[in-house]
Amino acid sequence: MNNFEELQDKWKSQSGLSATENGFESLLKSVKSIERKQKIMNVVLSTTIIVLLFFAIYVSGYKNSIFLLGISLMIGSLIFRIGFELYSLQRSKKLSFINDYNAFKEDLTRYYSFRKIVHYMITPLSILVYVIGFVILLPLFKASLSHGFYIYIVVSSIVLLLIFSVFIYRQIKNELLKLNQLLIRD
Repeated sequence: MNNFEELQDKWKSQSGLSATENGFESLLKSVKSIERKQKIMNVVLSTTIIVLLFFAIYVSGYKNSIFLLGISLMIGSLIFRIGFELYSLQRSKKLSFINDYNAFKEDLTRYYSFRKIVHYMITPLSILVYVIGFVILLPLFKASLSHGFYIYIVVSSIVLLLIFSVFIYRQIKNELLKLNQLLIRD
């Protein structure tokens, strides 16, 4: 957006829209905030993939087919989720602030519907596949670790899954609330 004033003038000149400088800036800030959180999520998921890859190499897990299946499911679910986030970021960049208000609102409505699909279908599916991959690894952990450390891994992974799920739920709720507020803003 090289010519901010041009965009702002275009929005102000639209019929049926009471555009203000603060309203336009608020709209831009909301969309940029959503994009920033998506980018942060991609960094976190990518870091997790790197850690899992290093773990697989460190324990020479590539030599065991069951280990490979479990770790592949975990990494694959994260790659799948990152792919949807990248596609979603691409879609958000196509939201044209230059369009008239009704066209912009239609684009935003489609984007909101897509994000609901990502959050209510893709995210739970990714988490489920990740957990399945982890559960596949548990017998290997049990066979190769002390009983106490194995119990620690099981308990801490359940606690982390619960904390992570609450965090994801809050992020989803906040994002969809922001998008919904943008839709009902007139």
